[in-house]
Amino acid sequence: MSALPPVDASFTLDTNCLIDLELGEGEASHLRRLVAAHDANRISIAISAAAASERLPDGQFAPNFSSFQQRASRLSNRPILLLRPLCYLDISYIEWSVLGDEHLVALEEDIHRVLFPRIKFRWRDHATKHGIDPEAPTDSSKKEWLRWRNAKCDTLAMWCHIHYGNAVFVTRDKNFHKASKKAALMELGARQVLTPADAAAPLQTDY
Repeated sequence: MSALPPVDASFTLDTNCLIDLELGEGEASHLRRLVAAHDANRISIAISAAAASERLPDGQFAPNFSSFQQRASRLSNRPILLLRPLCYLDISYIEWSVLGDEHLVALEEDIHRVLFPRIKFRWRDHATKHGIDPEAPTDSSKKEWLRWRNAKCDTLAMWCHIHYGNAVFVTRDKNFHKASKKAALMELGARQVLTPADAAAPLQTDY
């Protein structure tokens, strides 16, 4: 039987993990083992508050941050830590984000360049690249806006993980698991990037 991880092992779950747990699909069985270990105070689980800005399974966006807090609270019998991302207008919830300085934004840009080298870091630049007026979105530009927004949320999730010093970033998103990208993220401070199955493997099977 594998030994339990240390009590202070800290895991950051991405948005896909949250959705799998809510729907009971995908990697839910492995994620439930992590939640059970969190409930037992063997590990700690956190979620980036940037996840509140991502689309819900029905394609809509959360009406307010409290609805996201309720989603997170339903996952576990013990509070799950919500990590505050950098503040972005029209994306972040102001009261649940932090203002970025040069150092903090530099880390975010480094993460973005690793994960999304073909997407511009700033919306204005990305829109201009695709011939879109960044100040006057239209139905035809919505797809690019959502693509950029999704990349921003993924970047902020990893930023939270690194900035707040958690040990294991948990995701089934293949983009995070590409060998060159994973190595680069670890150099930036990600420590470990694991699938839910690999993250849960060291835990006792009776969790």
